[in-house]
Amino acid sequence: MSEQSKKVFFIVFALLSVFIAYLIFNVGNPNSLLRYIIEDPSYDIIILVAFAVLLSVMSFYYAHTNETGGYEKIVQANLKKIQKLRRKGKTNEEIAQSILKAMNIRRGYRYHYAVKRLVLILEKVK
Repeated sequence: MSEQSKKVFFIVFALLSVFIAYLIFNVGNPNSLLRYIIEDPSYDIIILVAFAVLLSVMSFYYAHTNETGGYEKIVQANLKKIQKLRRKGKTNEEIAQSILKAMNIRRGYRYHYAVKRLVLILEKVK
């Protein structure tokens, strides 16, 4: 994610957060600003939940892109070592495991997730 797109992402995230906070405190209020768009207050909770889900998806997307971006940087920083290991006949999974071993990540959910992400990234790298 580029710097400009990060700024736009955070601006949208902040505005959406403020809007959700407003909705939380004005659900069912007949004088809410939402009455200009939707007159029936019975839809307020549905709208609130929809925007909250959107905010959650945005949050997970940001976390995922940061996690993936870190692995791509690790692969780029170790490109010569990776090419050397490939010449020795190592598979992408073995290379990913050696990278994670060097990072002292050895087991658990984080380990298995990282192996999968690194293998996908290594498949793109020549």
